[in-house]
Amino acid sequence: MIISKVAGKLADLEARCDLSALTVERVILSWDELHKRILRKTTDVGRDIGIQLESGHLHPGDILLREGNHVIIVEVKEESVLITPVKSMREMGLAAHAIGNMHAPIQIHDDVVITPYNPVLQEQLRKMGLSPVKKDQAFAP
Repeated sequence: MIISKVAGKLADLEARCDLSALTVERVILSWDELHKRILRKTTDVGRDIGIQLESGHLHPGDILLREGNHVIIVEVKEESVLITPVKSMREMGLAAHAIGNMHAPIQIHDDVVITPYNPVLQEQLRKMGLSPVKKDQAFAP
């Protein structure tokens, strides 16, 4: 099966119908696979699928296929990340500068900066007076 476009968003589907009535199959991707337009993956129930997007890229919660009460959705797997709390614009600037110098992707949520785990970056952030913590969680910049 080749999928060439996203069929919708899980959040939109949740607003319109009861998800417990659906059979949900998952394609679990790493953060860097989200930006690839051509992939070959196996779903969580063992179905081989090809993804060849005409345009754009994937996001967590994208619906790749909907047939009746069956959907295939995109999920992001948990990976090691650095979570760095920031308390001021100065700390945000320090963290963003250090992460940018490593050419690493970044995610910002309220008062934390998240990036893929890198022990060298973790030590550099500590030397700047920040408190990065290694944790396993989904990462989708």
